[in-house]
Amino acid sequence: MIKTLKIKIITNDFQHRALLGTMQIFNQICNEISEIAFDKKEYRPFHLHKIVYCNFKTKYNNYSSQLIIRAINCVSLSYKLKGERRQRPTGFKKASAVVYDERVISFDEETISIWTTEGRLKHIPVVIHNKELFKYRKGQTDLKYENGNWYLLCCVDVPEKTKTKTVTTDCIGVDLGIVQIATTSDGDSYSGTIIKQKRKQYASHRQRLQKRGTRSAMRRIKTIGRKESRFRKDINHQISKKLVEKAKGTNCALALEELKGINNKVTVRKSQRNERLSWSFYQLRSFIEYKSEEKGVEVIIVPSPYTSQTCSECGHCEKKNRKNQSSFICLSCGFAANADYNASLNIKTLGLQSISLLLGTEGA
Repeated sequence: MIKTLKIKIITNDFQHRALLGTMQIFNQICNEISEIAFDKKEYRPFHLHKIVYCNFKTKYNNYSSQLIIRAINCVSLSYKLKGERRQRPTGFKKASAVVYDERVISFDEETISIWTTEGRLKHIPVVIHNKELFKYRKGQTDLKYENGNWYLLCCVDVPEKTKTKTVTTDCIGVDLGIVQIATTSDGDSYSGTIIKQKRKQYASHRQRLQKRGTRSAMRRIKTIGRKESRFRKDINHQISKKLVEKAKGTNCALALEELKGINNKVTVRKSQRNERLSWSFYQLRSFIEYKSEEKGVEVIIVPSPYTSQTCSECGHCEKKNRKNQSSFICLSCGFAANADYNASLNIKTLGLQSISLLLGTEGA
């Protein structure tokens, strides 16, 4: 399994300036290479290398040859990810990450040695929180500047032998929603007053700054956005960890809805639009999937249509069954429950059907 490990670098003033200068020149080189690639319509790394390397090595003769090569690869990859049919060259910000490999960076227990425009800086302290994971470090390392701090993003490849999946015949249905971020078929809800207040606080603060419209307000909006993003990520990590631990402890699979394209299919009230779009359910699902893979928990993706309108007791499906956001009352059998909980029961039923089909196929 491929994961990313974030390591903090502890720098002094000289080291900070050296890293900042290295980053700015790296992205300047990327922008110049990107313009050449766009003009010549050549985005393949090998062919682009033959076109630009010698000229750039002469122009930036004091800059690392290896970082120029990494810049060429970054430009090539940017066109591959964003599409080659662009109307203008791909741009790189001054603070975009610098890509290092083992020729220009090395680790020694709790320090690093890294190439900069001021020469090779050695014995720079780093903070590694997960040393067990660090030993699986592999491939390139990205140097990132974030909120006045320096970080290294290392790629780690966890061995396959650590992943063992168990056979299960039961599952836990998980419904993802606006008010309750996650509700399970066991009756557990993952949200709360604090989360709701935080979401409203970020939304109202952003709205006030947008009305102000000044340059400082725009900068503040970006700061608030990063803070909100970290808040969402932390909550999603907590929820996904609890869900996977519950499934592992009860030897169950996790059944999730397929939410791809859900924003184009389902509409909500204007008052709930911000709540709906301000939470990253895709991120939550990805966290659940990779944590499940580590713990050996099966994840089943089931269809999402009508799970919130179908009665989990009798199967009657009607839009009027759901009285409001939180209430579900079946017009056929009279079954009443929390709407999110009822949906999670339906998701569990679909998950059990998928398990039965899978076991039947394997048995055949």
